[in-house]
Amino acid sequence: MDERDEERVIVEETPPRVERETTVVTGNGGGGGAILAVVLVLIVAVLLFLWLGGYLGDVADQTNIDVDVEAPKVDVPDIDVNLPPPEQPAPSPPANSS
Repeated sequence: MDERDEERVIVEETPPRVERETTVVTGNGGGGGAILAVVLVLIVAVLLFLWLGGYLGDVADQTNIDVDVEAPKVDVPDIDVNLPPPEQPAPSPPANSS
């Protein structure tokens, strides 16, 4: 037999199996508590600022304010705004019907 008469079979090699690994990284979990602490500190600071600054409390009960200021006298001349009546627009010529 000749080589040309033989049936050739080409066998493909299967690719090697690749195993995948998953790495789970865990943190210490303290980030949420730190954010909560910062928010609480900011709220307390704003409330203290408002309370110590007198913006909160019984300040509104004392409304005995007397402002005695004379308004200045301003002399303004009379202004006459008489405008002539507007001119009537010229009538437009009739449309050409032919």
